[in-house]
Amino acid sequence: MSHYMTALAMKQKGLKPATKIVLYWLADHHNGETGACFPSLKTLEAECEMNRSTIVRHLSALEEAGLISRIRRTRDNGSQTSTTYLLKLTPVAERNSPCCKTQQDPVAKRDPHNLGSNNLGNEPIGSEDPKPKAKRSCSLPDGWVPSDRNIEDAMKRGFSTEETNHEAEQFRNYHHAKGSTFKDWDAAWRTWLGNAKKFARSRPTRANGGHNALMAGFASYAAGFED
Repeated sequence: MSHYMTALAMKQKGLKPATKIVLYWLADHHNGETGACFPSLKTLEAECEMNRSTIVRHLSALEEAGLISRIRRTRDNGSQTSTTYLLKLTPVAERNSPCCKTQQDPVAKRDPHNLGSNNLGNEPIGSEDPKPKAKRSCSLPDGWVPSDRNIEDAMKRGFSTEETNHEAEQFRNYHHAKGSTFKDWDAAWRTWLGNAKKFARSRPTRANGGHNALMAGFASYAAGFED
């Protein structure tokens, strides 16, 4: 028995559960010195608990997948004896990572522990990508200035460069003074720009009232928007 090869057999991807069972029992007969295994079909039938035609079908699938090669042997009298199977299993890490620096020889290097799955009827479940962490609210960074994207958002809303700089200063001063926290400051900036346009009409008629109206309007919106 080769614990290393049986464990390696169970790590092969893209096989049906029954096909992997056949590969497992082939690997169980692997000879570490010759690199070959030659169980009879009768032996595989008993170990895999499948009929002969099913065993042959799965052996063909393994050969087509490039995981084994078969060498049919004959006796001196011309009669056929058990087939020799050569396993062509490579460590999964080598398949998935072309930059992997450590390569293992499946014949020469053995693992003293049996890493194979005890449940041969089930496909190994691949690890799923961890769920992305929820974005946390944060304060506006010190020294914040509008990014290229922020400036583009302002230009799309008809703000001139001078108006954009003015709104950026008001935006920064307001949120630093208030200690606001948002998950998305770009969205907060777009909201500010929208409110600036909304309350712009009140600015010319009242000296400081226009700015105060803007602040009041944004504050009322931010009360329900902040986290």
